[in-house]
Amino acid sequence: MAGVGAVGASALLASPANARQAGMPLAATDRLSPEWASAWIQTCYDLTWREGPSPTQAARCYNYLALAMYEACVGGMPRHRSLSGQLTGLGPLPAPRGDVDWPAALSAAALSVSEAIYSGASAANRATLSALHDAQVAQRRSSGVNRGTIAGSLRHGQAVGAALAAWAAGDGHAGTLGRAYTPPVGESLWEPTHPNYRPAVEPYWSEVRPMVLRSGDEVRPVDHVPFSTAPGSAFWNQANTVYETSKALTDEQRAIARFWTDNPLLSGLPSGHWMLTVAQVARARGLGLADALEAYARLGVTLHDAFLNCWTWKYRLNLLRPSTYVRRYIDPEWATFVNSPQFPEYTSGHSVASRAASTVLTDLLGTFAYVDDSHRDRSLPARSFGSFHHAADEAAQSRLYGGIHFPMGIENGKAQGDQVGALVLARLRTRK
Repeated sequence: MAGVGAVGASALLASPANARQAGMPLAATDRLSPEWASAWIQTCYDLTWREGPSPTQAARCYNYLALAMYEACVGGMPRHRSLSGQLTGLGPLPAPRGDVDWPAALSAAALSVSEAIYSGASAANRATLSALHDAQVAQRRSSGVNRGTIAGSLRHGQAVGAALAAWAAGDGHAGTLGRAYTPPVGESLWEPTHPNYRPAVEPYWSEVRPMVLRSGDEVRPVDHVPFSTAPGSAFWNQANTVYETSKALTDEQRAIARFWTDNPLLSGLPSGHWMLTVAQVARARGLGLADALEAYARLGVTLHDAFLNCWTWKYRLNLLRPSTYVRRYIDPEWATFVNSPQFPEYTSGHSVASRAASTVLTDLLGTFAYVDDSHRDRSLPARSFGSFHHAADEAAQSRLYGGIHFPMGIENGKAQGDQVGALVLARLRTRK
């Protein structure tokens, strides 16, 4: 895993040399490096990797981090507008006063929010947050930004971060923690899966506050085919497709399944994978800080609501996994290539989140080829994609190769994600 020192160094080396330019209150954000924000994304990705939260918790954390950085700097982004009044329950946020050094303000807001949303992390992992902040502020001082500007910028960032942390604390997340859950029992219903047989993950996530969706269940997925155990039935064919695919995997299909596994303790989760994609694209295409912050904020909101919508329907429909069906009705010795996550099947979270993300990123940044090297620290080779949609579709298909989703959970999940993405585009305004 990349350490905070390496991440901090990349941000510092990319900083502009002209301190007065960096301290200008408005257009300077267009000329600042996106690495000031990307360093925070990488550091929180690494922290998430080490802590191993659930996919939904990770999406929540990245969202609030991205919003903190965006709102701390939006006063210096003349083409952009605040998201206060647009996100559920988010009121006016503190405005900057006087000259602001935007990297310092960004860092202070990111630290304030990340310390709140990662409050349960180990002391060692939380220390990486303050270490990055200290390194970034030290760089602003050494580049010549005067003490008064630094102090005022830190106050502004801390005020924005505190306001957002207070808003996050009331989003219903705390009420989902530590509650007992007994899965309903039925032939078609989800149950803990081979080989881990662990308890259900985040069964109450539907209670978390949405960002732009009207409710967690606003986008309803297409109904899955009727459950049946009869050989040759539509449902049996869904399971048999997963089974037969698993027995004939090519090396390329295994590589795809590994690249998009994004499981807890193996990565910073699917939402973190997409956040790192933006960091790589921002770097490769020369985005300024303002445009990178906009991309992170829009993506954070999208992933938060995509996972909320997906989880709401997962537990409402509560469909069993292919592993359970195949082992019970086709081959009792079958094992999936990727271990099945411990939550209901329908629909695929990778499919919903990835297509929602690709919809929003394509609208914002366009269609172009790029290389995704997100898993270099896991020794997985980079993969090339012709577009965000190409990457999203591969992420979705990887769940078939892994043996953990029915084809209908994948395809209908993609359509669900497209709808979530379309609602974000319709309701979220980041430009004036």
